[in-house]
Amino acid sequence: EYANIGELELIQSKTRSVSALNAATRKQVRDRNRENLTIGGQKVPIDGAPWVVSIVRNHQLICAGSLLTNDVVLTAASCIKAVEPAELLVRGGTTAFKNSGKLRRIKETIHHPKYVEGSHAYNVALLHLLRPFNHTDDHVGQVKLPDVDSTLPSAINIFGWGLSSNKTNVIMTKNLRFTKTKIYSDKKCAQYLTEEEEDTDYIFCSGDRTKISDICTDDPGSAAIFNDNVQFGVVSDGGACSETRTTILTNLAKHTRWIKNLLNEFERENKNNKTH
Repeated sequence: EYANIGELELIQSKTRSVSALNAATRKQVRDRNRENLTIGGQKVPIDGAPWVVSIVRNHQLICAGSLLTNDVVLTAASCIKAVEPAELLVRGGTTAFKNSGKLRRIKETIHHPKYVEGSHAYNVALLHLLRPFNHTDDHVGQVKLPDVDSTLPSAINIFGWGLSSNKTNVIMTKNLRFTKTKIYSDKKCAQYLTEEEEDTDYIFCSGDRTKISDICTDDPGSAAIFNDNVQFGVVSDGGACSETRTTILTNLAKHTRWIKNLLNEFERENKNNKTH
């Protein structure tokens, strides 16, 4: 496994062909009036992001997620609030959301009690799997939570399958990709939020309007990762294919205590089940 994001980026930058990847992609992304946007970004091997999972409903990807433990998935509340756990499957150990890897059913879903549909500050949820992944056999790993007093880095890596969309035509990438984006100041981020959400303590935004972005990171629940697999955010909305070309994320440092309390509850449940 790669030691950190920096090593992954170095390997990817050495292996891709700049001329082949960027020539056509950049031309199309510049032209926002074209019917379709071309998806680029850098492909990720599963050992470069072993914690990533896809959340599937009726054989369709609805969200991305990340493994906190071998039986707990972190994702966005907007992905699961209106869906019964029995309707969902989690696929891990693969960068393809349609096949390969291992599937797991979900025992229970818990979204943040303060989450309101359409908001971003509390758009976080946990999925407790019916059966855990096997770290040795299933090619999976775990993300780390940020400390409660963590400050945001200046840039972040967003992982997801992404999509190309103009509201009428949607094309999903087949394999996991990632892109590095700058984190906006609180003042700049507030420009993309509603009046009710101008307090950015629980939200941060990323993107780079001066740069040609070659991936549409529009998967809700996608992980925003810094070095050493520390996950600072969950994608709530936006991305390079949105009108603002800005991604809005839930700040996980503000939810670390809530998440850890739930993890402790799940662990107690697992122990009780083993003794009965």
